[in-house]
Amino acid sequence: MSETKKQTWLDSLTVYKDIRMVRILLLGAISGFPWVLIASSLSLWLKEEGLSRSTIGWAGLIFGVYAFNYLWAPIIDRIQIPILTKKLGHRRGWIVLMQLIILLSLVVWSVINPTENLALLITVGLIIAIASATQDITVDALRIEQINENEVNQWLLVQLWLLLAGGPVIN
Repeated sequence: MSETKKQTWLDSLTVYKDIRMVRILLLGAISGFPWVLIASSLSLWLKEEGLSRSTIGWAGLIFGVYAFNYLWAPIIDRIQIPILTKKLGHRRGWIVLMQLIILLSLVVWSVINPTENLALLITVGLIIAIASATQDITVDALRIEQINENEVNQWLLVQLWLLLAGGPVIN
């Protein structure tokens, strides 16, 4: 009977010797950032501004976008961003475009007073959510393209790390 060495969690970190897995981890982190920002910051921000719980609850409906991003995934696969696709490739072009939209929206979001213009705040939050959900689609597709079937265990480890970091688990 052969004895197998039990792998420790430190041994599992050797997966990150492969630069592709580091990229997948970093993509997961940037992909989850807008979601965490909307989830935690928006509720706290609105509460500190003295808005009612029901208003804060309605603002939370922004998260519904993430549940339906699969509806526009086939469209994202087919539409190419003219300059970015040629320079960076299809997936990376979409990721960069969504990052720019998120960045510009966050700048606009930061100067809005929620008590004076709640509708604009929610609208910009919705733009951030849609761009983030679209980014999730492209990041997931890029991740899938970068690993092969033999690396499924490593993939599962990356998913575990993302889950522990508060990000979404990838299908």
